[in-house]
Amino acid sequence: MAAARDGLGDVRELMVDAGWRRRRTAKQAIDLVRSIEAYRPYWVEEPCFPEDYETYRRLSEAVSTNIAAGEAESTVWSFRQLAELGGVDILQPDLSRCGGLTVARRIAYYAQERNVMVCAHAWGSDVLTAATLHFAAFLPGETFLEFNTSQDALSRELVTRPFTLVDGAVPVPTAPGLGVELNMEALERLRVA
Repeated sequence: MAAARDGLGDVRELMVDAGWRRRRTAKQAIDLVRSIEAYRPYWVEEPCFPEDYETYRRLSEAVSTNIAAGEAESTVWSFRQLAELGGVDILQPDLSRCGGLTVARRIAYYAQERNVMVCAHAWGSDVLTAATLHFAAFLPGETFLEFNTSQDALSRELVTRPFTLVDGAVPVPTAPGLGVELNMEALERLRVA
């Protein structure tokens, strides 16, 4: 954390993904977040197990750092639970899991009514990145893009022109549809069935 904060300096935001695959009690989650608060994380993502709304609530009430969650959720109802029962500050729908752009928009409208931030989870292929960029452009106000820097075939080869960061940003594609062209050769080579 110290090295990340030093590398970013005071101007850039630091986001921490705590990884929900390790089940934590409320006390463990609170201790985790408190142990890194000196490094001023903008948020701590997924510090609790999905659907463990009581642990999220206890954590949210005990710390001042923003808590982000939702990458594993798949319904508007579950995002309401995260916000209302869990006290989560930032909802993170993943368009490949939550029902696509239509459901993500419903989540965004709900979040706007509750004054909760939305920042889509997008750790996947450039096809998901394209959809997420369009969703981010739809959101009111500023947001972040979770940009997958992996160089594996599924992340970078499904489109003919993979996305790249330019000065810390990725432009929203303007071509028809999602704005990307599928790489049919790569799709054929990588398909399983």
